[in-house]
Amino acid sequence: MPLWQFLIPENACTAEEKAELAEKITNIYSSDFSRENFGFELPKFYTSVVFHEIKEENYYVGGVPRKNFVQIEVVHIARSNEGAAASQGTTVEEILRRYYENINGFLKPYFFDRGYEVEFHAENAPFENWRIDGMTPPPPNSAAEARWYKENRSSPYDAVDADEAERLIASR
Repeated sequence: MPLWQFLIPENACTAEEKAELAEKITNIYSSDFSRENFGFELPKFYTSVVFHEIKEENYYVGGVPRKNFVQIEVVHIARSNEGAAASQGTTVEEILRRYYENINGFLKPYFFDRGYEVEFHAENAPFENWRIDGMTPPPPNSAAEARWYKENRSSPYDAVDADEAERLIASR
């Protein structure tokens, strides 16, 4: 899972723009770009994007109403910055530079160029706290994860992969 939540003013984005953003966000994690820059490609269904439109009278920053503020919150759980850096033979700082450079580039026309103030944060959650359809997701780069990627949905996987997932959790 990456889970992206946008807290945006009402009507800040059209339905088409939201769909474009959701596709661009999914491609951060599930494309040649993700493989080349972070060393992985996640199943597309791992990525969720939610837009919460906030009425002006309900949006306060520093105790003051704000009509042009965008808050973006991201939770990563399927992969970590450290794991991406290790798989790429680089540093966490370099991984984050690539990540934010890409994000800033695609957010620009939707928010920065329109004069919105934008606050963004991403946090890593422990893999062991994650379940999909009642199952521990398969271990990274396993045959089961490859099948989930190809089928773009969850499905039961065999005990060998389940044992590998449990070992991965225990080793963290």
